Amino acid sequence: MLLRPETFATAPFVDATPWRRDPPRLLELARELGYLYLRDFLPAGHVAAVRAFARSFCEQHGWLHPDPEGSPHFAAVPGAQLAGRGWDDPRFVALQRELRLLPAFQDLAQDPDLLAILEWVVGEPVWLATANYCWLKFPGSPEQTTLPHQDLFYLPDTPRLWTAWAPLTDTPMDLGPLGVVPGSQRQGLWPHVDAMTGISVAPEVIWHTGPVRSGDVVLFDALAVHCAWSNVSPTMARASLDIRYEPRPSEGGTPLRPLA
Repeated sequence: MLLRPETFATAPFVDATPWRRDPPRLLELARELGYLYLRDFLPAGHVAAVRAFARSFCEQHGWLHPDPEGSPHFAAVPGAQLAGRGWDDPRFVALQRELRLLPAFQDLAQDPDLLAILEWVVGEPVWLATANYCWLKFPGSPEQTTLPHQDLFYLPDTPRLWTAWAPLTDTPMDLGPLGVVPGSQRQGLWPHVDAMTGISVAPEVIWHTGPVRSGDVVLFDALAVHCAWSNVSPTMARASLDIRYEPRPSEGGTPLRPLA
């Protein structure tokens, strides 16, 4: 039987923030854990601009109550939902398309400090990969919870891919933060039940997770087993970004692939 994330055994994220300027220590942690958690790392202005875009989009589609104060919380309108698993909803697809063209998103994705850490970890210059998304998780939508999986299973041609997971909203446990199995990237590709179900993880496996805030970021390897906890809040929505990077070719090109 597949277990829900809320039943998993957990420990707090290992906080790599004290070593944000220490490349050897960051590389050591990345190799040990398969992820790096950095608190209050992303530029507040860039995060706020992307959050304002996401909030405006959601308000226009009747999913959120208006909030002119720029709060890092999204108050959901009762009954707000995405169709199916999200990708079945043309409004959600439109959100992804508009996100990738947003100058504020490009500013955030190309933040020099973020790129520097990724390049220390990867060991060479990186550029933006594809599959960059803004995720929305509304109350009462357990079927849209992201179950355990590895990105390499779905993106098999990107073995050196790294993802930056960035909450746009403050995300306590009841809103469904990211969770990662530490060291799982050293075990190769785990068996996936199927493309929709992901991995059946044993109950004794310890996950690293915890409450996160807007401006935090979790960087993780394509082989790191990860998932999201369910949004069990009665009234609040969660918004987050997946921004993906891979080594850029050594010949020609520009440092970052144009967003499309």
